[in-house]
Amino acid sequence: MHYATWTKRARALFIDSIWWTVIVLFVPLGPSLDDLLTASDPGTSLLVWAGLAQCIPIVVTGVMWAVWGTSPGKRATRIRIVDADTGRPMTVKQAMLRTLGYLLTFAICGAGFLWVLFNSRKQALHDRLANTVVIDGLA
Repeated sequence: MHYATWTKRARALFIDSIWWTVIVLFVPLGPSLDDLLTASDPGTSLLVWAGLAQCIPIVVTGVMWAVWGTSPGKRATRIRIVDADTGRPMTVKQAMLRTLGYLLTFAICGAGFLWVLFNSRKQALHDRLANTVVIDGLA
């Protein structure tokens, strides 16, 4: 297997970030800002909904991984996610574990991505948790 480079993965993440931003900023998810500000505890309500809004694109990405083994950014950069041991498409369970790991990676300010630089199979934290690798080429 030819593992995708850190720079190629970073380009894919950048492309995915564009559509994530569109979803978070322009698709109405949850209550309006006016409703949040007039709630009994506006600070808590705003933090809860802001956190949920950040999780929604990651969960949608996890569904794409489970169905296609890739995301729009990975597809554009011609890389895909596979099982680390067999090179076969990842399972739904692996996609779910990878999604949870992705949430963890973002929760620690993206530090989980740095593992790619030091791991021989170029695995990030979420790849290690799910036993997946990102490889060059689309099937």
